Amino acid sequence: MPITNVQQGVITEAEFAKICILTSNGRLIPTRALADDDRRDFEIHIRRHFGESLAVQLKTAKHLRLHGRSRVLQINFREKAPLISDSRLLYFLAHFDIKTWRFTDPVFLVPSPFFHKHALHGVGRGAIQLQFKASMEPNAKDLWAQWALAQSELGQRMLHMLNTQPGHSRLDPKVARLIAMSGIVWLGKPTATATAGRSKAA
Repeated sequence: MPITNVQQGVITEAEFAKICILTSNGRLIPTRALADDDRRDFEIHIRRHFGESLAVQLKTAKHLRLHGRSRVLQINFREKAPLISDSRLLYFLAHFDIKTWRFTDPVFLVPSPFFHKHALHGVGRGAIQLQFKASMEPNAKDLWAQWALAQSELGQRMLHMLNTQPGHSRLDPKVARLIAMSGIVWLGKPTATATAGRSKAA
């Protein structure tokens, strides 16, 4: 008996959270959203850093399609208007292989402004229809190829996105490593270094 869509959602959300944590060496904290009013499944921040976060919406498929000899990931879904487009809202799109119990490489991490612009497929019944259709082949050159990555790269890609957000403040790397250690108690707040618009003195 095949798994239901609800079961697929539970399984893939757990798998996504596991990959985020493992591929960031435990630095990323994925938190499930209690309400999906803003159309996000996870809110993600760096451990012990609460100033910046990413929102992620998961969309997965259990089957791949064939286009000639190429494997294609196609995911169709609908969203209520208006669409929420923000660089900090990402779509994670992936094929989940029921036989191997894991995602298939590559997976896709797409910022919502780009996704909404290129995945728009129509409007009907009071909802916006979206279609994601991307090649899964290593030599793909379609418009989605720039957002493709191996699962092993997911954590570092998200850390990079968080660290390069406008106005992001970053601690000295040595201080950040000390904060991450268990049993460390700070009596004063470490000084952060602003990274946005920073330039080196001549």
